[in-house]
Amino acid sequence: MPELWMPGATRHDLGNTGAMNGGPARAVWHITSNEHDWTFTNELSWFIGGGTDVAPHLLWDPFTGQIAQFFPANSRSLSLQNAGPVKTNRTGDHYIQIEIVFTAGETVNGRKYATVKDTPCKGLDQIMAWLRSLGVADIWPGGAPTAFARDTVSLGTWTGHGGHYGHNQIPGNSHVDPGPMPDLFVSAPTPKPAPKPAVSLAHVVAAARKDPPAVQGHTTYKTEILLVEKALKAEGLLAAQYVDGSYGSLTKNAYARWQKRLGYSGTAADGIPGMASLKKLGAKHGFDVVA
Repeated sequence: MPELWMPGATRHDLGNTGAMNGGPARAVWHITSNEHDWTFTNELSWFIGGGTDVAPHLLWDPFTGQIAQFFPANSRSLSLQNAGPVKTNRTGDHYIQIEIVFTAGETVNGRKYATVKDTPCKGLDQIMAWLRSLGVADIWPGGAPTAFARDTVSLGTWTGHGGHYGHNQIPGNSHVDPGPMPDLFVSAPTPKPAPKPAVSLAHVVAAARKDPPAVQGHTTYKTEILLVEKALKAEGLLAAQYVDGSYGSLTKNAYARWQKRLGYSGTAADGIPGMASLKKLGAKHGFDVVA
């Protein structure tokens, strides 16, 4: 269940929530474009004061990383004009509108910034992680904004395609923001498989041959035997009560049956693991085998 209030954002619940009309999840990016006061504090005071009727879900300062939230993710916010009968603030199951505290050409700490793309974008990774958790796809259906100009998408694109949009792309609206944006998806997480536990063939063989000195001092020894025994249990070759990390006679007999299942016979199926048979067991049950 996704969080309706973004973790790390300060919560300023304006109430006045409204139901969504359903459809693919999406996000729309705006800039505040205030020629007189570029600070997060000023914009925050506006949206919780005189500007509540045009408040977004999030207010984000890309220079400081400050983020405020005004509506939960399952409610519409109020930053867009409708496109005739199409209520553009309500499109999607989740539809997050983000106002970036930014004005084209503003000067911060002595440096002039032309676009949001040029800013440090502090906190963007947190926003993107939350948007992904709500099902917002890493895509710009109308293409990423490249200029302060209208680039309106069709109503069919707007209603049918989730992902990210600029304010300049929304049907029924006239604004040209947010202008060129950073690569939102550069930080897209690349899932990394969890490393598999490793089982030492030498440790398991020493245990099977009852040679304690060979494994003395190895703190992983019992864990490795347990991995082998759990795999044998999963194969239906060893009862649960004998999964104890000791490689007793019943474990040895179970491993011999595993070897026979692989086609080994005679001394090759004596319950003493070999590299090939142990690797096949590990491949099926989630552990690697090292010498």
